[in-house]
Amino acid sequence: MNKEILELVTKIFTFLKLEDYTKLTNILSIIEKEFPDYYKFFEIFKNKSMNEKVSGVLSDVLGTLTLGGTPFALLGKKAEKEEKEKEIISEENSLKNGINEILKNYSDSSEEKRFLEFLSEKL
Repeated sequence: MNKEILELVTKIFTFLKLEDYTKLTNILSIIEKEFPDYYKFFEIFKNKSMNEKVSGVLSDVLGTLTLGGTPFALLGKKAEKEEKEKEIISEENSLKNGINEILKNYSDSSEEKRFLEFLSEKL
């Protein structure tokens, strides 16, 4: 795997680890079975540190705090969530475009090409 692809896939997995850990673990499980030669490069992303787990739980708890039955953040939280979703979609599209640009360089079928097509599809 060349350096450009390795950097792009690392960027994708870092993004997924922060934004959608479940999707990341599903992708890594498939890679382990379908692309075992590539799995060794990315298995480090399968482990979620205790800090990341605690941070996710605290974020969920703080997001649901109420005072007298009324959420602390009424409108701001919804707008913030919608903005975050737009940012995530934009980043996913950017990463997919990066994969597609690399795929343009492949004329023949190879395991590397199949791997990139798989990532593009699952992202």
